[in-house]
Amino acid sequence: MILYAPASSFLRYWRSNVRRPRLYATLFIAAVVVLAGVAIYWFYVNSLSRVEHETDRWAVIEDVNRDQIAVEPTSDQVWSELVKLHQNGTRMFVGGIVERYDNRWGFRFNPDSIVIAQFTAEGLQGTLQLMSSDIDYWVDLGYAYVDAKVVEVHSPA
Repeated sequence: MILYAPASSFLRYWRSNVRRPRLYATLFIAAVVVLAGVAIYWFYVNSLSRVEHETDRWAVIEDVNRDQIAVEPTSDQVWSELVKLHQNGTRMFVGGIVERYDNRWGFRFNPDSIVIAQFTAEGLQGTLQLMSSDIDYWVDLGYAYVDAKVVEVHSPA
């Protein structure tokens, strides 16, 4: 490096050798921060369990979009129907009264109101994603149904 260089050569040196690495370093740091933010958000969303449950007897239903949620019917008759649906792999409408709940979807079907039906009113049908995107509507509506198949059943031994 020349000790007494004219100002124009100093500026040329600055632009070519100092500014670019700073720009690259800034862009690299920004990219790392964005990727870290996305990773943290992804792990947070995945930590909210799709199958959050409170009882020993519960089933996992899967809607037409392959989204899943746990249902915990209190009725023995509904439970036996869920077990049969799991064994047969049959799709039916599973639903009940929609209530807010701390899981991935932000709601669940009230365990005392879970119903399995072959037919329902079209206005009461939705997917888990649709219900999750407008929970207030579905809570105010009362009953709602998901065209689903039972993919897991869990009961105490």
